Amino acid sequence: MAYIDTLQKVTIPVRGEPVECIAGSFKGVPFFFESTEFSGGGRNVQTNSIPFSNDHVNEDTGINVPKYSFNIYFVGEDAENQKNDFLRVCNEDGPGELVHPYFGVFKARSSGPINLSYGDYQEYITGSVTFVPENDFELKNSVVSLSGLVKKKAVALRNTSLDKASKNLKTANKGKSVLSKAVEMSYKAVDAVYSSRKAIQKASEFVKQVGRIKSNLQTILLAPADFAARLQNLITMAGEILGIDVDPKDNVTNGIALMAFALSDGVFDMYSLANRAALTSLVRMTGASMVAENLVDCEFSNSGEAERFQDNVASAFDQMLSDTDDPDLYQQAQALESASLKYLRDQLSRIPYEVEVSLPETNNLLSLVYGVYGNLDEFDSVLERNGYRDPLFVKPSDKLLVLCND
Repeated sequence: MAYIDTLQKVTIPVRGEPVECIAGSFKGVPFFFESTEFSGGGRNVQTNSIPFSNDHVNEDTGINVPKYSFNIYFVGEDAENQKNDFLRVCNEDGPGELVHPYFGVFKARSSGPINLSYGDYQEYITGSVTFVPENDFELKNSVVSLSGLVKKKAVALRNTSLDKASKNLKTANKGKSVLSKAVEMSYKAVDAVYSSRKAIQKASEFVKQVGRIKSNLQTILLAPADFAARLQNLITMAGEILGIDVDPKDNVTNGIALMAFALSDGVFDMYSLANRAALTSLVRMTGASMVAENLVDCEFSNSGEAERFQDNVASAFDQMLSDTDDPDLYQQAQALESASLKYLRDQLSRIPYEVEVSLPETNNLLSLVYGVYGNLDEFDSVLERNGYRDPLFVKPSDKLLVLCND
């Protein structure tokens, strides 16, 4: 059987004549097309004549961009809805998955106008559309930055951990012993959050929320979703909300501490074990999301500091993942770790590092600074970095630390 015979087809009447169409889709929205055209390949050469001569110059501006043009149909009683869905995804920013029966599956964008016309005899809409493929360079340099990707994955992990904790916390309609054990564990979880948030411990609103939760734990726990949301809010509460200035690096450190949260061993029944696992997972995963979200807001003074954070973040994620049983949380946390470390590696490549240089024989600090930077703008910073207040105190035998990008 030929490949074309294996494709999904539909026959529709167009002005009284049957037309055989093949299925395709863009960003998950299906459509049928009667014909498709491909243009592209070869080099895009601009030819320019040289005035007052018989010569010309050929300028190769790169490969011709491929274009895939379709003569499309939307068929059936819901043709109007199909058309609207298709227009919506074509108008959206960013590339999407184009399923092309002949050329395979690849990322593409809708290019140029979409022309539509309506049939007179039955319910169908026809039109034409053109797609251009996305290339690797565009995908790697898209507007969606690494920092945006990290924050997006952090939010996804936080939402998943909240949803799972809400479902797995088991206190409603349970015996007094189960509820008491849940309250005891929850006290420890709230205390762990409070002690880790050293930078905002004195903020009155934060202290009030901690107090409200602890004083009403038994009642709040009867609605596990409410308790889980309140605990997560404590973990991620931003300094801006409290009207205080908190260094994102402090929040990263706090989050790393929460990623290692653990409840002490004890005698647990089945329900208590489930609550213990749910609480532990909620605190750890939310702490991980806090680490990632604040990591992209950190400003590192040098590469050494960034490398220390990279090591600490990697170690915290590895330890947390080794104790994670839930497959969904494991995959999301692993993806968040990968994105976070990729962001840090990208930042490391942009951060100057310190190198030690010797003064020239002339003992002229101005000459050294100009030789390193090509200007004297960094003269004061070099003095400060090396602990000097006056260049006259710099001795010929001294070696100085300067920042270098190379």
